[in-house]
Amino acid sequence: MKTERRDTPRIPVSLDTIIHYNNRNYRHATTDISLDGAFVRTRGERLPRRGPLEIAIRLPADGTVRYHRFQAQVVRATPRGLGLAFERVDTEGYAALLALVFAAERHALAR
Repeated sequence: MKTERRDTPRIPVSLDTIIHYNNRNYRHATTDISLDGAFVRTRGERLPRRGPLEIAIRLPADGTVRYHRFQAQVVRATPRGLGLAFERVDTEGYAALLALVFAAERHALAR
């Protein structure tokens, strides 16, 4: 049985994502997200493990949808994509993550 190492729940999502690494931008989709990080589906781009990067994720918050930027690092690389851990999250970005994660949890509990 696989042990969950996250402190906060992850939720399945499909969010537009832009990874900025080494002066290049890569457009992808985030497939799951938590308050601590995200898994981003990639198209074969190889980024170094523990490599610092910036990620911009298009998140809904307060009735609008906009990109929020996070400092992150690669903690897992698979043929399908990258597991990223958020390192620095500003207050607005964290609020948008909170709203998304806990709205999804409430929705799941209501089913």
